[in-house]
Amino acid sequence: MGDPLAEFRKKPVGPATQTPSPKGVDEYVAFDAKDKVDRLRIRRANDPTRSPGYAYLLDIVYDGPYGTNFVLVYTFLMVMVIGKNLQHLITALEMGTVDFIQEFDPDRWEKPTDEKAPFIESIDVVVQESAPSISETERGTLH
Repeated sequence: MGDPLAEFRKKPVGPATQTPSPKGVDEYVAFDAKDKVDRLRIRRANDPTRSPGYAYLLDIVYDGPYGTNFVLVYTFLMVMVIGKNLQHLITALEMGTVDFIQEFDPDRWEKPTDEKAPFIESIDVVVQESAPSISETERGTLH
């Protein structure tokens, strides 16, 4: 019987000892969760990754049991996500344990064949440019 942990043991670095990449590294996953997470990494297919802190998350708006879309409302941006089978992702977001969410990129991955797996079709980010201004009439009443 072989060593079941052999692939995880440290080996000397060199051309003869190159290890293959871990299984499934290049497969699409919609999200990952961890026990302690301070920031949510938002990976979009053709845009830079954003990493807002959970402390700024004000609300999660979603379609109940359907799991096809949700909106993350932060103090300075909104993140709109459309996909399917997102119920477990939404629950993990409510618990603050999601490490990252990522939009499917057909140029990078094969489309997943598991019809029950979470899948994010699109992520749209709307950034609030500046705080709302006080109108002239309101400014006159403030002293």
